[in-house]
Amino acid sequence: MFNLTPSETFKETVKIQVKTESGSWREESFTAIFQRSDEERRQELHNKPFAEVVEEFLVGWEMKDLQRLPVEFTPDNKAAFMRLPAAVRETAITYLRTNAGAKEKN
Repeated sequence: MFNLTPSETFKETVKIQVKTESGSWREESFTAIFQRSDEERRQELHNKPFAEVVEEFLVGWEMKDLQRLPVEFTPDNKAAFMRLPAAVRETAITYLRTNAGAKEKN
């Protein structure tokens, strides 16, 4: 079977390594909701800054804060997220990898 009409969005887990105050590293993650792009647009995106990719294609998320409370996807929360370079980088990389359709093996 093959689906020629996939949904306009897809979900993918984004994992981010965060440096803690003690100097160690902690993995944090959230489920991103991305807008799909066609192949031509996907190729163009490889030359764009990570922030542009995230700004355009991150259309929602399933995220919890450190107290395990839901973090709504709002313009203010997205703006705060966009000020976190590692989060933006990993989100863009995840999008570019998964929008191509291939799941990577470990």
